[in-house]
Amino acid sequence: MKLFNFKKEPQTVIVCIHGFGQRQQDEFIPLVNYFNKYEVITPELYDIHDPRDDEWVDWVHRAEHVLDEAASQGKRIILIGFSMGGVLASYCASKANVDKLVLIAPAFEYVNLPNATGFVTSLFEKKDDTPSSYPELPPNFTITFANLVNNCKPAIEDIHIPTLIIHGSDDDVILHTSSKKFIKKIPTEEKALITIEGVKHRVLDHPIGGKIALENIQLFMNNKIVVKNQ
Repeated sequence: MKLFNFKKEPQTVIVCIHGFGQRQQDEFIPLVNYFNKYEVITPELYDIHDPRDDEWVDWVHRAEHVLDEAASQGKRIILIGFSMGGVLASYCASKANVDKLVLIAPAFEYVNLPNATGFVTSLFEKKDDTPSSYPELPPNFTITFANLVNNCKPAIEDIHIPTLIIHGSDDDVILHTSSKKFIKKIPTEEKALITIEGVKHRVLDHPIGGKIALENIQLFMNNKIVVKNQ
């Protein structure tokens, strides 16, 4: 009798790295709901209640720890980063055992940091008068954000895995032209940029743009052709 050994496919885990803002893991609620059949991990990079948690290397290490844990369990890792988290995800993808990388409105280029420390913080939050249910970010976190981006973004040139970038054409925080510029720095040929018309910074929150983004992420995960330039 001939025995057949069928190699079990590794479990897929989606690791989501949040951006610079009050919402942290909640930024990925639409994604978590959409990919409810997968294990989705959304680590907190910083303690919003502790102004002393302002070392950018600590924020990086928290993301790396989650990836190391998943890799040690032999899981297939899909790494997704939003805004600041996109820059950090690029850095992690250049080092960790990641299968595929997705960057949503990555903050490779942002407005120049003026002397007013709260300026960049305000850019990443809602611009209406609706009271927020989230605590305010400590003002000193703004410098931490800038240090993280400046130290992590050179790693974009060391990414050798399939990469998908999604950006809204009307992003008023990180111009979509920055993604056009930085995707050219990724040395792999397996890369694509989707620009979704009429969508601002929080891509996943948009009722139509968010669906387009999630559907294309799923296609990308399953080695299908993504729909470019929506």
